[in-house]
Amino acid sequence: MLRSAVIACVLLLAHSAASLHVPRDPDAVAPWEKKKKPSDEECHRRRVRKSTLKTIKEAPFAGLFRDLQNSTEFEASAVTRVRGKYYAVFDNSLSIGYFDSRFQFRDPENKLVGDWGEDSQFEGIAYAPETDTFLLLHEAVSDPDDEGVFKPYVQHVKIAKDLNSYEVLKKCKIDFELTHENKGFESIVYLLTSSGAYLLGLCEGNYCKGGSEGKEPGNGRIIISQYKEWSDENGGGCVWEPVKTVNVPSSAYFADYSDMAYNYETQKLAVLSQEDSALWVGDFVADKLEFASEEGPTFYLPRDDHCRIKYCNAEGISWIDHYRVVVASDRAKSTQPFWCDQLDQSIHLFSMPRLWDPYTSSARMAAVQAADLAADEEAAAAEL
Repeated sequence: MLRSAVIACVLLLAHSAASLHVPRDPDAVAPWEKKKKPSDEECHRRRVRKSTLKTIKEAPFAGLFRDLQNSTEFEASAVTRVRGKYYAVFDNSLSIGYFDSRFQFRDPENKLVGDWGEDSQFEGIAYAPETDTFLLLHEAVSDPDDEGVFKPYVQHVKIAKDLNSYEVLKKCKIDFELTHENKGFESIVYLLTSSGAYLLGLCEGNYCKGGSEGKEPGNGRIIISQYKEWSDENGGGCVWEPVKTVNVPSSAYFADYSDMAYNYETQKLAVLSQEDSALWVGDFVADKLEFASEEGPTFYLPRDDHCRIKYCNAEGISWIDHYRVVVASDRAKSTQPFWCDQLDQSIHLFSMPRLWDPYTSSARMAAVQAADLAADEEAAAAEL
């Protein structure tokens, strides 16, 4: 009874604040935001244990493919699921990884589609079902029409039926100027709505910027674009034209943003952070191109025995169904702890944690997390 009352109070306060449209004080940090990264002494507490994903299965990319194309390095940057199969891109290769959820060693059905080639700098992959094409995202490319300006680019490709190659149909820029060459778009989602198709582009840095400003947590940005093409005497062209900028709710209190995934049936948009090794889930209304609420729960990728981050390079995410996700990991950096090497360059299947309910609003799940935090703090105070 007491617990239900606490949750109800939290929901009432959240609703009241939203209806008053009170501007957020940038210096005011909610207590649950201060505790996004669990510390060693609190990993056993209710808030963290109920909000941590469970590992189902995982495998290094180097073990999936029979033909490695002379490389054992797989700097995975994104993954998507199409008709029960997975497609991953790597920023150190032009090949597209194709595999199924069995994750069997050297499975002949798993393939690297296309020649390995040079570094691709692919950061995202999405699927357009009406044309049976894949969209491959380049984070930042020099704009030939505007010297010194960098913009994201998208390759539209068609994968051959034998999975041995793919054809590049066209390359279209997203007409959005980036402030930093190395802090561009990290993810794309192709979204079909009642008013047409849109491309959602997730910026890596906060405020869609690099530098110190890009590291201010809780200021994620999604750039929404529509496709346009034209014909002229030069052969025509194509562009993804931005039509709207959506602020990722500040409850996604992350230092960076590495990928996102949308579930049409539940209208849940998952946003992944590499630095925080966590994901935030919000209710996103596709036909309105906006979040239904500013609140959403944060879930943690599993920690090690000392509550340290061990999935240090989580770069890609996709929904498998309403209760499970697949995550792809990049190569560990030399500046990261040595234990990050163990799970890098791999594919991982996770089940959502105990707190998760795909049919409950994200705001309500966030309220439950806030109530759990209050209970944990009360218990910690009682132990003193």
